[in-house]
Formats: sequence, C-alpha cells, structure tokens
Amino acid sequence: MKLIKHSLSFSFATLLSRILGYIRDALIAYHFGVSQITDAFFVAFRLPNTFRRLFGEGGFNAAFVPIYAKQVKEGKEKEFLSSALGYYLLINLSVVLLGVLFAEYLISIIAPGLRAKPYFDLAVFMGRWVFTYLLFVGLSAFFMALLNTRGVFFVPAFAQAVFNIGFSLVIALFAQNFGYYALIGGVLVGGFLQFAFHLPFLRGIPLGFSLRLHPDVKLLFKRLIPALMGFGVAQLSFFIDTFLASFLALGAISYLYYANRIFQLPLGAISVGVANSLLSALSLGDDRSKNITLAMRFLFLLSFPAVVGLLVFSEPIVRLLYGRGNFSEADVLMVSYVLKAYSLGLVFFSLQKALSSVFFAKGDTFTPMKASLLAILSEGTSAIIYAFVLKLGAVGLALGTATSSIFSFGYLLRKTYQLVDWKTLVESSVKVALASLLMGLFGLFLKDKIHLLLAIPMCIILYFSLLVLFREELLVAFLSLGKGFVKKLLNP
Repeated sequence: MKLIKHSLSFSFATLLSRILGYIRDALIAYHFGVSQITDAFFVAFRLPNTFRRLFGEGGFNAAFVPIYAKQVKEGKEKEFLSSALGYYLLINLSVVLLGVLFAEYLISIIAPGLRAKPYFDLAVFMGRWVFTYLLFVGLSAFFMALLNTRGVFFVPAFAQAVFNIGFSLVIALFAQNFGYYALIGGVLVGGFLQFAFHLPFLRGIPLGFSLRLHPDVKLLFKRLIPALMGFGVAQLSFFIDTFLASFLALGAISYLYYANRIFQLPLGAISVGVANSLLSALSLGDDRSKNITLAMRFLFLLSFPAVVGLLVFSEPIVRLLYGRGNFSEADVLMVSYVLKAYSLGLVFFSLQKALSSVFFAKGDTFTPMKASLLAILSEGTSAIIYAFVLKLGAVGLALGTATSSIFSFGYLLRKTYQLVDWKTLVESSVKVALASLLMGLFGLFLKDKIHLLLAIPMCIILYFSLLVLFREELLVAFLSLGKGFVKKLLNP
C-alpha cells in the first residue's frame, strides 16, 4: 500500500498544480481568447515545454532513479551526484543556447504552416525568450528525481503549482497594459519560482558540482540516451498535433491546447503519480507482480470514470473554465468536441505510463521507446485520415492521439501480461466499469437540470457509493489512506 500512499501524495500535489494551471489558462483565455497571439504563444511554448516533459516527467527520471537508489543504498551518492549535476547543467545550458539561436528553424520544423501566416515572426520572438525557461525547469527536474528517490513526492509535484502561481500573477497584473509581453514574463517568473521552491527541501542531500566522469554517470548516459529517445518519441505526439494544426485554420492550435490542458488534469493527477511511485517501488526491489496489478487497478478505478465524466460534461466544463472575456461560445463548442476526442485515450495513456515503469526499473529503456514509436506511427496515420481525409479538423487530430494510446499500451501489455494477476484485475475492472456507466447515466439526467458544480460531486458520490455496494476492496484501502493523509495535513 506504500505505492498508493506515495501516489496519493504526488497526485494531490499534481491536482493542486493542475487547478492552478487552469487559473493560468483561464486568464490567458480571458485576455487573449483564440487569436493570433495564442496560436503563436502556444507554438513557442511547446518547445521548452516538451523538453520539460522529456527531462522532468520522462526520460531523465526513468534513467536516473534506479541508479541513484542504488547509490543511496550503498552510501556512495556524493561523488555520483556531483558528477551527474555537473554534466546535467552542461547539457542543459547547451540545449538552451541552441534553442535560443535556432528558434526560427525549430518553429519552422514543428509548425511549418505558420510560415505563410502573419504571426510567424511573433512566434519566433516569443520562442527565443521562453526557451530560457528550460534552464529553471531542467534544474527542477533534477531536484525532483532526487526527492522522489528519497520518498518525497509532494514537494516536487507542488513546485509546478508554484510556476502556475507566478505565471498567473504576471498575467493578471500586466496583460492589460503589456499584451503578449506578459505571457513571456509569466513563463520566466514562474520558472524561477519553481526552481527556487525546491531549495529548502534539499538540505541533507550532498549536492556538488564536478565534471569528473563518475563510472555510474557513464551508465546513466548509456541508459539516458534510449530513455530520452523513448520519451522523445512520445513527445512527438504533441509535435504531430502542432505540425498538422499549423495547416488548419486560425485557432486550431489554440483549440488543441485548451482541450489538452483540461485532459491533462486527470491524466497528470492520476497516471504520473502512480508511474513515478511504481518506478521507485520497483527500483527498490518491491514485489513486481503485486505492485503492477495494484497500480493497474488503481489507475482504472480513477481513469475510467474520468473518461465517462468528460464525455458527459465536456461542454459545461469548457464553458465554466474558459467561457468569458474574449473566449466566444463558438470557441467553447470547438474545445468541448476536441476534449471528448482526447478523453477516449485517457485509460490507455494512464496504463501505458505505469507499464513503462516496469521496464525503466530494470534498466530497459528500449522497450518503452519501441512502444512510443509504434504510437507515433499510428497517430500520424490516423490523424491525417481523421483531420484531412474525413475533414474533422482539430477534432480529428485529437482522435488520432487517442487512437495511438491503444497501440502503445497494447505493445507494452504484450510484454508484461504474465506479471499481472488477471483474475483480480478483471473482477475489479468489471465493478469499476459498471459503476462508471451508471454514474454516466445519472450525469446525463442531471446535466441540464442543475449546475455543473453540483452535478459533478453528486456523480462522484454515486460512483464511490456504487463501488462500496459492489464491495470493491481497493476502495477500502484508498479511503483509509486518504483519511490518514488528511489527518497528517491537519496534525503535521
């Protein structure tokens, strides 16, 4: 149950971060709506944000944690950490410099359709500035890996919330008078605050700086390259959407961004926490079969009702979150359609992240890379068919993303099915699916009768009540851990 406890801690902090991220996006939507400025900014911000995912939630953590866990066990982490930090900083600074110098070419590669549009120069200008954010978020990712290995999950997850707070304050205070310059300032101020937030919690960790190549840093690089390739291939999903959306009408890039941000709320809060906790548990030698089955049950218990909820309430959710200021009713409808399409892949994306941790924990970074590559090939093909052949536009791109999740999950499951307690998983999944579908019918009944902020809690209460009625054992453990977590917050 330690896995669920760590997952809850990480997920709670991530949920807070996503909520604050919504406030940030709502402020952007209010001041800039769906416009040339938002399309340009979302393309520019895609560059450092992808590297953030690569170094933070992705490849670096997967390669670093198993090696560092071994060093901590043996009490030899000081020299390793100094060497790892030295080379990490050197690479990070090099990437930032290259990103600033070649921003025009990078944006031309990821969004070639923008070259023929009047806001291409604005996207390049923004790209040069916001790419420096990677320096701050790169160090935050390094600190996150350190703290996760030592069982600290809340602090690094909440650091992203600090970024959102800083960004939101800059937008709220300066957007009216400084326009898109406030977007650039928000990224840089938020990034610095995110980095600084970690510092007080690093006491006792023997950090240093050295360019002496430690033997285990060589091993880190050996594992890091395929890990980064695997997660880099996974991040190509975002580039495919941006690449293809740049050829669609004005607003397609913004529709995808706003919908994806809502979609990332359940995905980030649920799957990233479980995946990181599972990686740490397996790296420390805990029971593989038990933890994998537990993680999959836990993910399905939370992600499947989230899919049903997004399908039922997508339009009122988008209207509540963004429907004000310069964000029109037509924008609300388009974003809600895109959100429904994204939501179809939520369960598979969540399970895929957990199964990837199984391979990362034993140093296998190639298998997740192959799964990601398969996903990209399927996404590119299906997105083109949906968006351009069937003329579904931005909705088709989101459907392509959802389709790709099935292929990558299926590939990883084929490699790990023997580790899963299928009897327990199937029994649990049937109960969860039935409870979710009944909750969805209840949601459809409530949808036009009461306010969304009342309808969603009522659906959640019904869902968990049905699981209690169906005697879902995992829910008992989930509730007991949640109760203990609340007590700890109230009585630290």
